[in-house]
Amino acid sequence: MKRTAIAMTVGGLVAGGLVLAAGAANAMPSDTPCGASDVRVTVAPDPSNAAGHEAYVLTYAAASRTTNCKLEGAPTALTFIAGGRRLPVTSTLDNSEALPVNLRAGHPAGSRIVQRSAAAPTATPDFVTFDLPTGPYGQPVSVAWPAGAPVKGGHVQVTPVGN
Repeated sequence: MKRTAIAMTVGGLVAGGLVLAAGAANAMPSDTPCGASDVRVTVAPDPSNAAGHEAYVLTYAAASRTTNCKLEGAPTALTFIAGGRRLPVTSTLDNSEALPVNLRAGHPAGSRIVQRSAAAPTATPDFVTFDLPTGPYGQPVSVAWPAGAPVKGGHVQVTPVGN
């Protein structure tokens, strides 16, 4: 009788451990970098600004409910396009710590394009193009820029992706 009780207890613990392990495996971050088809990117004005600056938020959302991939670092090769022409705006990367972000359905990520609010408007872009923050070989994406929102000055700063 004792052996049966012990066997059932051990069996229950093992089964429970397997259920917990399966749940943890489903929640594990991916080592696979996100591709352009894994991500839906939008741009919107950021309502929270540091003094003297304004920003636009790049929001990265999973393209499907099965998406599980990694974003890391900041978007690179940032280019603003207006009327089919490239605008004379340069960008630098914010050197803040950039931890990998696991992109899944319901868990979006974001980064920011920051400009000086007192700078003169350069132009109002139609699109912004950049390489996804997936490491040294990010895939290029193009995103519609918010209507009527000017890029100011000739320089912007781009922050790393985060939750």
